[in-house]
Amino acid sequence: MKIYKLAAVLFLTIALLTGCSSEGNENANAQVDETVSTDEITVTSEQFAATEMQLGKITQQSFSDRIQVSGIIEAPPAYKAAVSVYFGGTVKDVQLLVGQSINKGDVLFTLENPDYVQMQQDYLTAKNRLSYLKAEYERQKELLKENVSSRKKFAKAESDYFSVLSEFNALDKKLRLLNVNPGKLDYNSITSAVAVRAPIGGYVTQVNITKGQYLSPNSVAVAIVNTEHMHLELNVFEKDITKIKKGQSIRFSLPDDGSKYYEGEVFLVGQAVYSDDRTINVHGHLKNESGERNFIPGMYIEAEILVDEVKRPALPSDAIVNAEDENYILVKKTFANDEYSFIKKRVEIGKTNDGYTEILNADEFGDSEIVIKGAFNLIQ
Repeated sequence: MKIYKLAAVLFLTIALLTGCSSEGNENANAQVDETVSTDEITVTSEQFAATEMQLGKITQQSFSDRIQVSGIIEAPPAYKAAVSVYFGGTVKDVQLLVGQSINKGDVLFTLENPDYVQMQQDYLTAKNRLSYLKAEYERQKELLKENVSSRKKFAKAESDYFSVLSEFNALDKKLRLLNVNPGKLDYNSITSAVAVRAPIGGYVTQVNITKGQYLSPNSVAVAIVNTEHMHLELNVFEKDITKIKKGQSIRFSLPDDGSKYYEGEVFLVGQAVYSDDRTINVHGHLKNESGERNFIPGMYIEAEILVDEVKRPALPSDAIVNAEDENYILVKKTFANDEYSFIKKRVEIGKTNDGYTEILNADEFGDSEIVIKGAFNLIQ
């Protein structure tokens, strides 16, 4: 009988212990369910650094419609020169190479011609005659006032003086066109060779002469371009031209490097349609001329003109993760005990431009810090 009672006591004790244990596990599970949320993610600072995560905030970014165009990089006419001569001659010396850098006033080549000698001699002769004829003209003028000389003698002196003065002035202009300074010319400095100098600084793009060649007047001997002020010449189809306005931004790239973009802006909009392809010329300026020294006139470019440009709150597109047909971001909750705590939040998105995505419900996040890099692996 005592054995039966002892067995009953043991059974009840085991049952009570088992019940208590089960109840404790249920309470523990309930506590875990209350504290762990699928919308909260914890990352240690070591993990944050190892995965190269970054924090940022919602910022104002430009969003716009874009018109795709093509064109070339060009130098303005004032920055290009086609060097020719007014008086022909034989090329005596030329040391130019295409691509060579030159300064304004540098000697490009020298020409030789016996006619240059005659021109200088005629100038000096006219100069000497002019001195005598001017004195005679002034003398006859005074004598006429005193009624000592006849009007006929005065008229001849006046005619001779102004005739030679006209010849002298004409020769002076010709010598200057020949790059000879008349003010420094005398009978000891007459030369048969003259130097042709660069009218602008820049780079030599053409050399059309060789030593010993006869260069005819107005034939282009050398071409020079100055690349300090480059611009864009774009071709816009007439259907899009009403959207183009001065000051609009231009983004363009070179065909061989489509991943790198350069910035410009619309400066002038053409007023004539080219009938062949129904396009209108748009002239654009570079925003960073000093930083873009690798451009060469004539380079082909692909460009886009930004129209209807507006500022909108946005995040880098990498900050937004699409999961189960919804878009999410990670908002920083706390940083404590060397751990980051993030909350997964749903976002409403709009346009996407240049790696940024418009956030339509930006007011919900205020000035919060957001994971802008590395969110994908945590949300997926």
